[in-house]
Amino acid sequence: MSADDFLPEGNPRSTAALQKMLAQCEIWVKQGQGTAAVWQQQSYCLARLKRYDEAIASYQKALRLEPDDPKVWCNFGSTLAAAGHRREAVHAYDRALDLAPTYTNVWRRRAKVLYHSQEFGQAIESYDHALSLAPTEARLWYGKGLATYQLGQLEQAIEHFKTAIAHAPNQLDAYLSLAYVLIDRGQKSQALAYLQPWITQGHEDVRLLNCYAYLLQQRGQSDKALKYLEKASQSGPETAEVWFHKGLIMTRLGRYAEAHDAFRVSLSLQADHADSWLALGMILRKLAAPEEAIAAFDKALALSPSHPLAFFHQAACYAILGRHDWALEHLRRALSLDAETYWPKAQKDPILRPLQLPSASREQLLPKQGYRSS
Repeated sequence: MSADDFLPEGNPRSTAALQKMLAQCEIWVKQGQGTAAVWQQQSYCLARLKRYDEAIASYQKALRLEPDDPKVWCNFGSTLAAAGHRREAVHAYDRALDLAPTYTNVWRRRAKVLYHSQEFGQAIESYDHALSLAPTEARLWYGKGLATYQLGQLEQAIEHFKTAIAHAPNQLDAYLSLAYVLIDRGQKSQALAYLQPWITQGHEDVRLLNCYAYLLQQRGQSDKALKYLEKASQSGPETAEVWFHKGLIMTRLGRYAEAHDAFRVSLSLQADHADSWLALGMILRKLAAPEEAIAAFDKALALSPSHPLAFFHQAACYAILGRHDWALEHLRRALSLDAETYWPKAQKDPILRPLQLPSASREQLLPKQGYRSS
């Protein structure tokens, strides 16, 4: 009896089961019983344990012993993709399809890798191949919807998400993606209608609660939106976007100290989000902390160097501190990026209005018509 006879019919799932099976495969290999099936099982266990480099080497040995097994090529491709080798993953999937052109799951996985490689047109072609084989598979319609959305084909994306929902009405991801596209189309009431049943049923998915809160806030129901964001922050306390959204709504409600705290939490979770630093800086200006605000705007500009709003508010902060030369310089930078927007704002800001730009700067930066340099 060979080692193949002892391999499980299904694949082990738990970490403990994977480690146990891996240890047994290693024993068989050392005993000279390293058949293709044993190497395949070892490869699978290594991949599931996220030991991708070892899994890749193991799959290569399996494929040397059994080069014409499309399932092994498929799993090899998925391991390459998980390790970040997307181009090589597509080549592995192509080899699987050479051997089994009607292997639907390979077409789906290939499409997914192409999507994450931002090859959206090619991803759609792969999804179309898969759909010709499995026209009622909701995951395929959902994936195609994501790809068409990325190409700006919003109407097609809406139809694909609706088709996915028709085939799998209990899959939240399709509803959420449909809601986001409808929001982009300005159809916020329809987006709310698609999410409402999930809210009514008491689902507490963080993405659902955050999107629903956004839609409520857009309808002027900021207090109600905050209640759902509170739920979202309890369900997913490490979701930076939720804390950022809370901060924005609290800012609009004039609850600046609470907004400040929310932005701080958001940044502790995602320090490379320029808009969070910008929002924090604006709150710190309102809280009469100009030096801290300047530091926050510096962080925003380090991430997004051409952000006129950051320069504009830094100018105001420097003016508050009495550093008028720095205030003028930062106002000049804001105007060099967007004078049409920020010159009228400067004229209305009681802190910035007294500043006088040098005549050369006025000629160079200010709009030729419609505004006075005063």
